[in-house]
Amino acid sequence: MRHSVIDAIRHALMQGRFQPGEALSDAVLAAEMEISRGPVREALLMLAEEGLVVHQQNRGFSVLRFEKEDLRQVQEVRAPLEILALDLARGRMRPEGLAQLERLSGDLCTFFGRNDAVGALRCDRAFHHLIWSSTDNPRLLATLRTLTAAYFTYGFAFQLGREDICVELIERQHRMYVDFLRGTAGATARECVAVHLGFDAAGMVGACQP
Repeated sequence: MRHSVIDAIRHALMQGRFQPGEALSDAVLAAEMEISRGPVREALLMLAEEGLVVHQQNRGFSVLRFEKEDLRQVQEVRAPLEILALDLARGRMRPEGLAQLERLSGDLCTFFGRNDAVGALRCDRAFHHLIWSSTDNPRLLATLRTLTAAYFTYGFAFQLGREDICVELIERQHRMYVDFLRGTAGATARECVAVHLGFDAAGMVGACQP
């Protein structure tokens, strides 16, 4: 039940049901779900460990404040780690993994085309997690998952995406990753990540586009 409650609350956060900084009452959420407060409180504590909600002693839980400046800082840290992950995963990912990336990329574009941002973000998260898992470096995987958790939860809800995003750009971004992992890309890992995150490939500097 705890994991079902976590999924339900995470989905509500991704949909933008709650505002940044808004208080989250375990009693209210439990009443809405028609369950006891215990599983809800456990779920909120786990989400707090993931950095998605804030827990303050004697003050309860609240939604994380995650803004464009936070996203910019995350992307700056993410860029070199993502480059490393691509380099490590290349040659290690199995054919079935590459096929799964293709499916996730296709589903991502489909969801985005339907204006289903929650479904698109979930596919995007699964796409990247699969690559990170293929590095055979659990510390790198854990670092990237923790670092990007807020973005994959709040990117749409808090309107933090790039203004130039479209199906064609999404397809290109993920196609570059898959081609690189297959060994058929003309671009380097650095160039793939630069396109994906909206950075200047020459120095991998500059803010992510708003």
